[in-house]
Amino acid sequence: MLSNLFIVDVFVKGGPVMVPILLCSIIGVAIMIERARFYLRQNSGTEKFMAHVRSALAARDYLEALRMCRMETHPLARVIAAGIDRLDLPKDALLDVMRQEAMRQMKHFEKNTGILSTIATVSPLLGLTGTVTGMISSFSIISTIGVGDPTALAGGISEALYTTAAGLFIGIPALVAFNWCESRIKEFEEQVEYYSLDLANNLALSSVAPEANREKAAA
Repeated sequence: MLSNLFIVDVFVKGGPVMVPILLCSIIGVAIMIERARFYLRQNSGTEKFMAHVRSALAARDYLEALRMCRMETHPLARVIAAGIDRLDLPKDALLDVMRQEAMRQMKHFEKNTGILSTIATVSPLLGLTGTVTGMISSFSIISTIGVGDPTALAGGISEALYTTAAGLFIGIPALVAFNWCESRIKEFEEQVEYYSLDLANNLALSSVAPEANREKAAA
C-alpha cells in the first residue's frame, strides 16, 4: 500500500540524492513552523503596550512602567526595560544600553534563519546533483547497450527529473520563508530604534523641563 503512494514512488525513483533532499525538507518544515509560531506571537499589541509604558513614564511612575515591561513577553519589552533600569544615564549612554539589549534579543528573532537560508540554497543544488548522476547513469546505459531499449534509459532520466523537481519544491518555499523571516527581523530592528529614541528623547525632555521651571522661578 505504501509503495503505491506517489511521494514514495518519487523518493524511490529519485535515487540516493533524495535522502539529503528529504532531510532538508523535514528540517525546513520544522523551522518554518517554529518561526511562524514565534513571529505571530510577537505580532500584536506592541503599540498598545508602548502607549501604556509612555503613560506611566509621563506620570513618573517608573516602577509601574518597569512592571509592565517585565510582564510583557515581546523582546521589545526587554529592550525598554533595560533602558528604564538605567534612567540615570545620559541620553547617548542610555541608547547604548538599549541597543546592547536589542542585540541580545535579536538572537531570538534570528534563531534558525541561517539554517533556513542554507536549505534554500542547498536543496536546488542537491537536485542538480541528482540530475547529473541520473544523466551519467543514462549515458552509461547508452554506452553499454546502445539506444535501442528506451525502458533501460527511463530509470536514469526519471532520476534526473525527480531530483531536480524535489530540490526546487523544497528550495523555493524555504527561500520565501527565509525572506519573510528577514522582513520580521528588519521590522523588529526598526521598532527597537524608534521606541529607544522615543524613550530617550522623552526622558531628556522631562529632565529639561524641571530645570527650565527652576530657572524661571529663580529669575
